[in-house]
Amino acid sequence: MVAKRAVHLGQEAFVLSPVGEVVRTMVAKLEGEGYQFLNGSDAHRPHWFDFENAVAAASARIDAQRKALQEELRALARKRRTLEERDHWDGVMNAPFRVVDLWDEAPLAFTRRRHTRELKKIHVPETYLEPGHVVYVVITPMTRSSWGGGYRPHKHFVLETEVRSVCFSPDGQAHYTFSTDFIVEEFFPSREEATARLQSFSEPGTKEPAPFVSRQQEKEGNEKLLDDDTPF
Repeated sequence: MVAKRAVHLGQEAFVLSPVGEVVRTMVAKLEGEGYQFLNGSDAHRPHWFDFENAVAAASARIDAQRKALQEELRALARKRRTLEERDHWDGVMNAPFRVVDLWDEAPLAFTRRRHTRELKKIHVPETYLEPGHVVYVVITPMTRSSWGGGYRPHKHFVLETEVRSVCFSPDGQAHYTFSTDFIVEEFFPSREEATARLQSFSEPGTKEPAPFVSRQQEKEGNEKLLDDDTPF
């Protein structure tokens, strides 16, 4: 039968830090048959009462970590070699594209996850408008706003707006968002074309000059609407 080691307050002890370094501490509390160390750890944590045994334990831990790292390095080297193989190139180039619906304007915060598909064939639009490009839209009483309001100085008018973002769907269609809060379903490259479209809504022989609202006017008008709605 092995006699129990007598432990006393202040007795020197050694533990290993999370990075494997030998740390000196001492017994600071005796409780029943157990004890705790000055650094807060207790007797259940691996510890040694002589420095040589603590160093041997730290060395064994380092050797185990070194072997694990060596195996990981060998695995990374094998993975690195496969990157240069023809089979890897074929696998990457022949894999289908993972596609998400970037043109869906629903905020991600309100959707659990975007619908994804895997497609082999993708059509890219040959031409598209880039962010910053100015276009013109027709605003009528039926035109909706993303926040329910919107600056409407006239019942019908031509609005100047700017492309904010552009993306495309795999079928080759370009999809845009604009600087206006109105929901744009049709836009025109020139003010004249938008004016002609607005005037086409009028009865024959009753065409009147189409009111025009610039981007700056809309911005200032919306800011005033928001200020007027702010409670004091």
